[in-house]
Amino acid sequence: MSTLMNNLLRKAFALCALILATGYCLSAQVVVVQGEPEAPLPSTLNEVRLNLLAPVAFKAISLEYERSTAKVKDLGFGAAISACFAHTEDFGTTVFPTFGVMPYARWYFGGKKLAATRLNSGFFIEANTAINYHRYTRNSYKGYYEEPTTETKQGASWGIGLGGGWKLVSRSNWSGEISLRAGRNLVKGDGADDMYVYPAISVGYRF
Repeated sequence: MSTLMNNLLRKAFALCALILATGYCLSAQVVVVQGEPEAPLPSTLNEVRLNLLAPVAFKAISLEYERSTAKVKDLGFGAAISACFAHTEDFGTTVFPTFGVMPYARWYFGGKKLAATRLNSGFFIEANTAINYHRYTRNSYKGYYEEPTTETKQGASWGIGLGGGWKLVSRSNWSGEISLRAGRNLVKGDGADDMYVYPAISVGYRF
């Protein structure tokens, strides 16, 4: 398992470096002549993101897809898919379950002043729902001289919650986001926590 995680971490860091390098190169291609109006930005409605915090802090992989609406300004819909490779009780079930899907709807505001006038950027608030499956191993110690007993717990949970954060989108369609989501599980499986938390420091691309 440690070898697998090391490989995943190396791939995540390599992907991050590639995204930053490519974004810098694409940004350098944008030419604005002083005194002339800037060319209108193309309408980009799709976005994919990679959560860089998940593999570093929680031994997980998390990807997101978001779709902007063409008719209603500053409104977006999307989903996050995550998988965690820590099967012990070290991380519990609150942050990044064994496998989870989180659909959400967002409302953006403040983009014109703080995020390069791009559609669906700046500060945002969201409503979300989480469908999670967890499986982890718990070690119980009954006495000082007794061998620990191992117990495996698994189950599914469903909950609803809220979130918020801030997104910056460049003229070359690269994005960076910092966000936090939290909610309460209304349906809990065996050993599931009462709530779920989803922190994110993400980089993405619009197309």
